[in-house]
Amino acid sequence: MPTLNTGGVIVGAYDDKVRRTLFALTKENVNQGIIKTEDVAYASAQLNKLLYKILVEELKCDKGDMVRIVIDYEIVNGKVVWNYDSLKIEWFRREDQGKVDEATKKRVEEFKQTQK
Repeated sequence: MPTLNTGGVIVGAYDDKVRRTLFALTKENVNQGIIKTEDVAYASAQLNKLLYKILVEELKCDKGDMVRIVIDYEIVNGKVVWNYDSLKIEWFRREDQGKVDEATKKRVEEFKQTQK
């Protein structure tokens, strides 16, 4: 069973990444006439609807957060059939840059003191 894996992508662009990744994965099947491009587009739209409900409505992810989406699928009778039970979403929350800079500066100064 093939797997769609978006790799790390910001939440604000997950839908485009899902669509582009699915088209890349099914390119050979489209060229062989096993599936139509319209059916690939429809399948990505259906998955993206579900992901929107999860990421935006349920989890309240920020557009700058990162996610990795992994899901298995099959092509059956010229259609992409998602194995929704295999859906895995990894979520990486963006932290305030000022907080990160402050912690970095503090630890760098402490480290420099131990190096003398």
